[in-house]
Amino acid sequence: MGVVSIDVPGHGKSGGEKGNTDFEQSLRAIHEIVQKYKALGKTFLLAHSMGCTYALWYDHEFKNDMDGLILMAPYVRVRTLKKRSHMEPDVGLFLKILLRRMLTPDVKVNVAKALPGFVKYGGYEMAQILQDRDLNVDYSYRYIIDVLAKRNDDIKALSSTTLPLLLIHGKNDQNIFPTVSEEFAKIVGSKDKTVYLPASDHWFFDAVFYNQDSEKYSELERQEIIGTIEKWILSHCQT
Repeated sequence: MGVVSIDVPGHGKSGGEKGNTDFEQSLRAIHEIVQKYKALGKTFLLAHSMGCTYALWYDHEFKNDMDGLILMAPYVRVRTLKKRSHMEPDVGLFLKILLRRMLTPDVKVNVAKALPGFVKYGGYEMAQILQDRDLNVDYSYRYIIDVLAKRNDDIKALSSTTLPLLLIHGKNDQNIFPTVSEEFAKIVGSKDKTVYLPASDHWFFDAVFYNQDSEKYSELERQEIIGTIEKWILSHCQT
């Protein structure tokens, strides 16, 4: 089993404008990489948090191009829930952001200022991300509205996948509530779907965090998450 980590345009070490990247360009970049490696065997796309938005839209645009999806703490604006996250802005703040999208779409703002819930409920991991100069935390108003809001609001497109699906969501996730995954599982088109709710927060015992030096969690706890993913993938490589 091999693992390939993707930095879509404008993120990590990839080129492209930070915080104001073209969403469709990112999907094409994912497609290019998937095409390169799928010839070697079955291919599964794993995504975390906002990455799940890219993964679901990728499958919507390039239908059934892979063998399965693994979504960890996805943010989907399912209609059956009045509140899906502590990070969602109230009506007043959303209207201010929307106005800035109309007037100054390419101006960038620190995500902690635009969405204060990121700091309050993101844990020490989010605090570390916001202080890390190597990471991008400034996003354009266009990106916040067109991607974070609109792309996650198109339930028909997001739920159109029919691929085998593993949904993993921490029971203690305050960033994105686990009920989002539970409700999404009810409407998604996949017939082969599994929902796994470990006793973790948004960062899955730091299994998906780039710094695992904290003594708060153990490697054994992280192995619970990684082992579940590995077992699911192997079971779908046999079919």
